[in-house]
Amino acid sequence: MKGVVAYQGEPGAYAHEACRKFLPEFERINRPTFEAVADAVLAGEAELGMLPIENNSAGAVPGNRELIARKGLFVREEVELPIILHLMAVPGARLEEIETVVSHPIALAQCHKVLERLSAKAEEAINTAVGARLLADSGDRRKAAVASEAAALANGLTILCRNVHDRADNATIFCIVARDAGEEEAGEESGT
Repeated sequence: MKGVVAYQGEPGAYAHEACRKFLPEFERINRPTFEAVADAVLAGEAELGMLPIENNSAGAVPGNRELIARKGLFVREEVELPIILHLMAVPGARLEEIETVVSHPIALAQCHKVLERLSAKAEEAINTAVGARLLADSGDRRKAAVASEAAALANGLTILCRNVHDRADNATIFCIVARDAGEEEAGEESGT
């Protein structure tokens, strides 16, 4: 392990996937909020944090650029992760039973067309993976969640519809943040 990276949510969240893809050698720790991710970096619990900034179909993640500035964090790198959203439910649920879809508000905005087709009410969760877990815990056959395949597997949910995002090129930009700018960015010469 090279170090520790903090992300918001639970395993199966897209920030978790971004950590796995772009920082595979780092240990991953989850935090309940974006602010808690920033605080973990500032407190030295994690060397880096992974924060979503903007989705190409739903727009900016409210408050995260401001959070980075307010906390005095440095953006080490911006990375883009394809976001593939699936509609999932408890085993045995049928698509025609779904009345409510739970997920993060940005994810719900990315799959507006499927919500319209289902005539389903949107219910917000703090994170896509948290929404999947809450659905699994409830056992409610009238509810579905929009999240990753990893979140479905982690929570024993059945995928009712794959690729429910409105845009085929759906993606989110994440900022990898740190307490400092890093050696190269700060102008320090390596090896001296």
